[in-house]
Amino acid sequence: MKKTFPDSKSINCMLQSMAEINQCTEEIQNYGLIPHGLSCKNFDICRILYRIPDGAFLDLGADGSFILQNLVHCGHEGLKYGIDLAFVTDREEGEIKYFKGDLMHTPFEDGMFQTLTCLSVVEHQVSYTELAKECGRLLKTGGQLFLTCDYWNPKVRTEGMKLYNLTWDILCKEDVEILVEEMAKVGLKITSEIDWTLNEAVINDRYCSPVQGVAYTFFIAHFIKE
Repeated sequence: MKKTFPDSKSINCMLQSMAEINQCTEEIQNYGLIPHGLSCKNFDICRILYRIPDGAFLDLGADGSFILQNLVHCGHEGLKYGIDLAFVTDREEGEIKYFKGDLMHTPFEDGMFQTLTCLSVVEHQVSYTELAKECGRLLKTGGQLFLTCDYWNPKVRTEGMKLYNLTWDILCKEDVEILVEEMAKVGLKITSEIDWTLNEAVINDRYCSPVQGVAYTFFIAHFIKE
């Protein structure tokens, strides 16, 4: 039987608190889903998973993708693909096909996918313009994109810092506005006004920050192709 997950979470907003992470993790466990190894990433799973319909799905930047694993676990029907430059080679794992490649220049056909995810990727050496063009090309009309990124406002300076051997740019309000504009140019419209409310810099020296002294939170966005 296909598993369902409750429609109970807002989107186009920021992760607000550690309590929210704990709540997301508890819900994932209660519904028999697969929690992420880093509990902060359960924010992504909890906000996105129940919104993904059946149909062809692609995770852009899929190294260690818990979204793909949970789609299988939930009985999702349709192609389940992931692409990442970190993969050694193309491979299949059960229902999931993984492809080694650049998420800004993929080998897939125009209009091939109903849903795309791009989770905690755009802050690592990704061109907003090129990503938007590729997402617009890959999605069917009415298809959707879910995107998350590291975020804080005012801007957190990370010049010279690298993660996964890539540059690291924590987005600020201006960066997100530029990203949304680039998406709109290719017909990808954000589904609601962004709630810019900030509370805690949840990712910090006490919890999961990869660099001492750097604190931020996560932003999550949802786009529909018109």
